[in-house]
Amino acid sequence: MIQRIDRHILTVAFSPIQARACDKAMAVSATGMSIIAGEKKVAEDGYLRSFPRAAAPAVSPGLGLDTLNREATEVFAASFDRLVSHGKTTVGLYEWVRHEVFAATMEATYGQHYPFREPDKERAWFDYESGIMTLLMDFMPSIFARKSLRARDLMVTELERYFQHDWHLDGSLFVQLREKHNRAFGLSTEDTAHIEVGQVAGSIVNTAPTAFWAIWQVLSDPVVYEDCRKEVSQLVQADLNGACTIDLAQVRVRCPVMVSTWQEVLRFHGTSIAARIIQEDTLVDNQYLLKKGGVVLMPNTVIHSNQSLWGPTTGQFNHRRFLKTKERGTTRHPAAAFRGFGGGHILCPGRHFASTEILSFLALLLLRFDVRPVGGEWTQPGKNMVMDRACPLPKKDVQVELIPKSLRKWNVIFSDSDTGINIVAEDIVEGDT
Repeated sequence: MIQRIDRHILTVAFSPIQARACDKAMAVSATGMSIIAGEKKVAEDGYLRSFPRAAAPAVSPGLGLDTLNREATEVFAASFDRLVSHGKTTVGLYEWVRHEVFAATMEATYGQHYPFREPDKERAWFDYESGIMTLLMDFMPSIFARKSLRARDLMVTELERYFQHDWHLDGSLFVQLREKHNRAFGLSTEDTAHIEVGQVAGSIVNTAPTAFWAIWQVLSDPVVYEDCRKEVSQLVQADLNGACTIDLAQVRVRCPVMVSTWQEVLRFHGTSIAARIIQEDTLVDNQYLLKKGGVVLMPNTVIHSNQSLWGPTTGQFNHRRFLKTKERGTTRHPAAAFRGFGGGHILCPGRHFASTEILSFLALLLLRFDVRPVGGEWTQPGKNMVMDRACPLPKKDVQVELIPKSLRKWNVIFSDSDTGINIVAEDIVEGDT
């Protein structure tokens, strides 16, 4: 049914939701909104629907994507070196992962002038993030999202300065193509800064919590941990002096268990809801009449927990479920049944970047640290279900000790490749058949 609904791109549309986010959550000007949400709001050549095509060269398998991932892994590697030099360190796992993912993603995207390097600017982002749903709903934001509004003002100021100085020209191809797209549609630098707040949200809002659950799932399960550790250890080359080198680009193709684990995290822990606005009365499959003005909500949990698709173990976490070789106790599922990054014409454009970034972080963590829960036992934190997230937030952070495995030197590289992490049906059709 979801695939049939996805075919009605113009009449059961996602673009109106994007337009509302630009208006309410990003505060784009009235002039800017006339461009974004005017008569071409749902048109293929309009601002919103043409954006994925405009940005594709930067986030599709190839040089642009490899550069993004290389920059991110260099940030991870440098951070891990600093942690090793400090010896055993105690951190809140979620807070630490969130910071590391944020710093690496921002550095990779915006380059050396990225606007949120200082701790107060990073905190501003997370202050803004906490109120996004209130802003979207437009429910007395000056009262219930006051902190988010102040943080947004600060972020817009920093991002406008970034573009005014042309610092994006020293950033990634991704941010350059976004700015070019805005300019091509006649948007001002100020509106570009407002829209860029939404681009930061697209990069971080779901990446950080899904990274947490992936890392927690691997660390807390001895079987999953050992399978993933053995797999990534095979990528390491040591020289005669004991220095280790790893090419993290290889994680995508030589670590199928880790990739399967990542997919299972998105299936098992994922809570995203695909939403569409009905623009006109639409008859789906000659049976179901969707009335103009209504909203269609399609929760991924309904699909991802369907026993007819996933078999009797759907309620269990099976890190080997997505391996291409059939495993005992698993059920073959249609590729389209997995919607960890959306589906149809609404796919997360940064899915290859986010997947590789998180798996690279996990690989380095497994190789460089022993991670032990403070108190000695892994206990799953409660889940805070937030409607605008693809994964729940932990209700309470997990305190862990990061214990360096050795002081040996590590060389972390990321080689060029035209390979992505093809885990959604649309990518599998294009890349693996």
